[in-house]
Amino acid sequence: MASYLSNLPSLGEFFPPTPRAAKLALDIFRLYIPVSIAQWTPLGRLQAMGKTSYATSRFNLPGRYAWAAAELVGPINLIYILTTLPSKLRPPPEVATRSLVLGLPIQNVILACLYLLHYVNRALVSPLYLNPSMSPIHVFVTIFMMVFQFTNSTSIATWLVYSVLDVEAGSRPIVSFGSIIGVTMFLLGLAGNIWTETRLYEMRRGAARRKAKAEGKAVVTYDKVYVIPPVEGFFKHILYPHYVLEWLEWSGYWLLGGIWGLGWGSNSAAFWFLVCEIATMLPRAVTGRKWYEAKFGKRAVGGRAAAIPGPIKI
Repeated sequence: MASYLSNLPSLGEFFPPTPRAAKLALDIFRLYIPVSIAQWTPLGRLQAMGKTSYATSRFNLPGRYAWAAAELVGPINLIYILTTLPSKLRPPPEVATRSLVLGLPIQNVILACLYLLHYVNRALVSPLYLNPSMSPIHVFVTIFMMVFQFTNSTSIATWLVYSVLDVEAGSRPIVSFGSIIGVTMFLLGLAGNIWTETRLYEMRRGAARRKAKAEGKAVVTYDKVYVIPPVEGFFKHILYPHYVLEWLEWSGYWLLGGIWGLGWGSNSAAFWFLVCEIATMLPRAVTGRKWYEAKFGKRAVGGRAAAIPGPIKI
């Protein structure tokens, strides 16, 4: 243990990250995978569906702004690393001649832009403009989210930068059948995720307006107004299509990284991001399905699965 602790990178090695710091960030990020297993056990009952705070806690933060602040850690950290780390590397001459932006191959820059595009919606548009209301978020949950974003963005950014040291970096064609499939998967997943979430928000707004009208209130309040999506469109067979579409989005991202020579397996930060997304979101979807049944009844759920349709109905 003493030897392990003595080999840990110093705090300064994270700004920007050295290879040792990048490895530690990835190791910490991957811990979210086994931690998520607790959601499948009775311990999962301690975190009720959608509950991110305690009603009487003085450590609750305004939901919109806590969410935005936590999620913004990812894109801000990625931009910082991409604008500071490449200048400290000594890539092979062949790579340097192919580097067009920020000292990186254009393929790596595209991957960075796709990541940032996701978080424009995730950190800003969705919580601050589209979502009609968000419950308070406890400061502990906010910190947990920030650590997730910091370690993941560090892994993604260093993956994009340190891959330049490979003489194969940037040698793959930008446009190929595989890259077209990857970009298409990412954009369709992103668009579908935004559409389905916006549909849920619209249903909440409609329910809140009807409630206010029935109660004779002039002011419409959206807090604690819940709806179950009708059995149609993306919601016909599953209750959480926005989760599945996000998985499609990051599957396309992982595919792009592999096609462009950044790796497929354990050396791919995109791979670990995808695995962690599924590991943490799938049990939440299953818990959410149980909540829908308890709140609206089995008839309203209509036999739909949480996220994976079929005989198992996960």
